[in-house]
Amino acid sequence: MDTGMRTFLVVTVSCVLTSLRYGVSGQSSIGLTLPKSVNTIVGDPVTLPATFQTSRRIISVSWVKVKTETKRTSVLSYYPLLGSSEAHGSYEGRAELVGRASLKLSRTEVGDEGTYVLSIVVQGLGTEEGAVKLNLLVPPKVTVGPSNPYVTSAGRTATLSCTVKDAKPNVTSLHWEKNSVKIDSEKFDTKYSGGNLRSPDLAIRHVTRADGGLYKCVTNHVVRSTSATLKVEVLYAATILTVSDSLAAVTSERVILQCVAEGNPPPDITWMRNGVRLRSVTRTVSHDTTRAGSVVLQNVQMNATGTYVCTASNGVGKSDIKSLQLSVKAFRSSMDENTIAILVGSIAGGLWLFICLGLTVYFFRRRRDRAEKKRFSFYYNMGRGQADATDSKAGEETLEVTRHPNLQTPAKTVSVSQKGPYAGIETIRRTTKGKVRRYAQVLYAYHAQEENELYMETGDVIEVLEGEDGGWCLGYLKGRIGLFPSNYVKFLSASQVSAAKIRELYSDASKKQGKSSI
Repeated sequence: MDTGMRTFLVVTVSCVLTSLRYGVSGQSSIGLTLPKSVNTIVGDPVTLPATFQTSRRIISVSWVKVKTETKRTSVLSYYPLLGSSEAHGSYEGRAELVGRASLKLSRTEVGDEGTYVLSIVVQGLGTEEGAVKLNLLVPPKVTVGPSNPYVTSAGRTATLSCTVKDAKPNVTSLHWEKNSVKIDSEKFDTKYSGGNLRSPDLAIRHVTRADGGLYKCVTNHVVRSTSATLKVEVLYAATILTVSDSLAAVTSERVILQCVAEGNPPPDITWMRNGVRLRSVTRTVSHDTTRAGSVVLQNVQMNATGTYVCTASNGVGKSDIKSLQLSVKAFRSSMDENTIAILVGSIAGGLWLFICLGLTVYFFRRRRDRAEKKRFSFYYNMGRGQADATDSKAGEETLEVTRHPNLQTPAKTVSVSQKGPYAGIETIRRTTKGKVRRYAQVLYAYHAQEENELYMETGDVIEVLEGEDGGWCLGYLKGRIGLFPSNYVKFLSASQVSAAKIRELYSDASKKQGKSSI
């Protein structure tokens, strides 16, 4: 034994003897205070608080747990003089001293519940003790059965068990839920019974496929609600939902027969004809309980005529059977030949009618254009008599313009009395006397296709003698009278042409003055 420990034992024994000499009164001389009880949830940390006041030296602080009236278990010991603290037994690594005398358990266990006694040895005062009871709150453990999943058959009574264990204190209520919806067994007493705190097991009478789903037993406790879930599967016989209608077919066609059935477990679907099983393909349609079985008859012949039977079975209850009739007739080629002949004749007649209509429209338009040109031939022939005279007058303008000081008055045109009543453009103008003269500006160049047509370049201005927008017009351009297409020009008024001509003349005059000044 080392010197420090020997000294500590001597001091401790001396203090104990001194305490025994002076005695210990019923009331704590250091004001030791502890609560009567502390509640906590098993698994959570907890602190047993303790306080005291003294100016005397503290020899030791120790916590023990009372097992019986005569037996105690050491929890923690603290010796201030040595500055050492030690946890004992199952409390090692979990117990520690907080503050001057409080005991903290970092993690509680089920066996920690009970009464704990704090002992403090004070120099000159002896030993002071105080007790506190630790109550552990334990949430219940809930189990359901008899199995998960629980499989039963339609028409039977299913009993779901719910067992609650280790709850401290006891649970306050219990109920069942189906697919997260609470089951009221008292309201639906013909369907359900039990499923409450008095009778935890739930009985389901006359089970149907609608009773399948997730069932949960829920308990309420002061700590928290606890539940357990199981799945209920209901087995029911196979039922055919739909089957193909009876049908008629012709030879060489492709025929598909289909049968859709449901059941739990999923049904097996078979097709038979005259007692012979046919080759079919089965696939899942929706979920795991609905399937479809199909028979494909390629290049069907007349001997395929007969009764086809669909059977759905899954080992639960009776099989479901439905049938249909298939009638196969011979292919009539002669009727098809007549149909083809009629079809070909109809198409040929339609094409011939279309061609005739197209030719009619073409010749009608061509005749209309020729008539329109012929309409102006009179004026054109009149203008040809004046062509030579017009060509000899190179600078003469036929457009009316406002007088300008620097311009010479154009020469007078040949009178009618000199050349005859139909001798030139003046004769045409006199025939339209009283009307406003019209002009047209060329938008697109046009090369004359015939002798009586005008040759036009972009920007030319034509005096319109006869005709309207939308067809052929008769006009005067560069000393010639001829026809021109109206969609190649833009029609102008006399005032617009005069204004444009004045601007052009003023521009030419300005250029001449500029050159003369240079």
